[in-house]
Amino acid sequence: MYVFVKIKGIDLRKNYKWIGIIITSLMLVFFLKVFIWDAKDIIVKANGISKGKDIVQAQEKGFKDELFITILNKSIPALEVNYKKEHKNYKSIKKFFVEKILNFDYQDPKTLFQAQISMLKEADDDLGEDLHGFYEEENSKENSTKDITQQVMKQEDLVIPTQNENSQSKEETKTANSIVEEPKENVKIISSPIQKPAKLTLDKNNPSIFIYHTHPTESYMPESVGNFHSLNRKYTVRAVADELTKSLKNKGYKVLHDETLHDYPSYQKSYVRSLETLTNHLNQYPSVKVVFDVHRDAAPNTDTARENSYIIINGQKVAKFAIVVGMQNENVEKLLVLANYIKAKSDEKYPGLAKKIIPKPYKFNQYNSDYYVLLEMGNTANTIDEAERTAKYLGEILNEVLEDIKN
Repeated sequence: MYVFVKIKGIDLRKNYKWIGIIITSLMLVFFLKVFIWDAKDIIVKANGISKGKDIVQAQEKGFKDELFITILNKSIPALEVNYKKEHKNYKSIKKFFVEKILNFDYQDPKTLFQAQISMLKEADDDLGEDLHGFYEEENSKENSTKDITQQVMKQEDLVIPTQNENSQSKEETKTANSIVEEPKENVKIISSPIQKPAKLTLDKNNPSIFIYHTHPTESYMPESVGNFHSLNRKYTVRAVADELTKSLKNKGYKVLHDETLHDYPSYQKSYVRSLETLTNHLNQYPSVKVVFDVHRDAAPNTDTARENSYIIINGQKVAKFAIVVGMQNENVEKLLVLANYIKAKSDEKYPGLAKKIIPKPYKFNQYNSDYYVLLEMGNTANTIDEAERTAKYLGEILNEVLEDIKN
């Protein structure tokens, strides 16, 4: 039952439809005022154009863009606040207290979620180091060692000739790797004028080399499940480190190989857990001077990722390796000297096997020794067999490096 009254002689029962029309008209006027006229003023002021005839010119230049931005700002207040800060250097006391109390940065919306869900911030802090292995492949091909005439051969075109390979036909070589051609003549290799690491004394009777893995579940083809993280040991970096350990032991070194799963069941804080393992071993075996953290890199998402992931040595595919250096370590200069010396030695023995040194803005626990090497042995485009071959050749390279610097 509806009740209608008269106000000053107006019968609302007869005129209530007009009230709705009036309200709708007022809302339309308000809409035009906020989104059209205000937008015109913004455009005119932003471009330094006075009202009048120049409004038409302003509309032609940027009215549509500015109108869209204005509508978004009016619809979502947070956007308007951020827009003012970016384009008008707007800073208020209210915003200052919001940033300090809520730990929210207007320029970084992600901080709003992190302020509400603390677990997100913890994960974000750790990803900086734990995802270090996912580097982008260099856009340009790496160059191998230069000879006296400074003539450079691209590493993708290198085949290392040996006595065993001389008996192999060229047709077989092309079958092993269609993009690799046997060089017409041997490349003359000379020693690089590079700084040697400081002299090192190794204990012959006690362990002097420690090999471990911050991410021991990193795997190779054909084990591609779990985004190349597997508990099937024979396809992981642990199996690759077995070959490196065996190679160094055959050279007379006493080596410790730790296989603690620092990235399982949780990948987060892998470096924190691996640091505990490293510290415990260094305390238990003061004779340990050289440390290798063996990883597997991630292949770039390109058509040439596979063919750029290996070279041919003795007629076999061998995965390339890289050395990563954490640039935030206090001993970074010594780490770089060692890394560059290893690469130079590799370039002399097996040109193209070592990729460029990879500097990263982290520590990776490398401050624990001046002879700490973080190795990326192949990537997800390589097979486990190719990575294991890399370990064998790298054992030879590291042996020569240690022979050069040990007392």
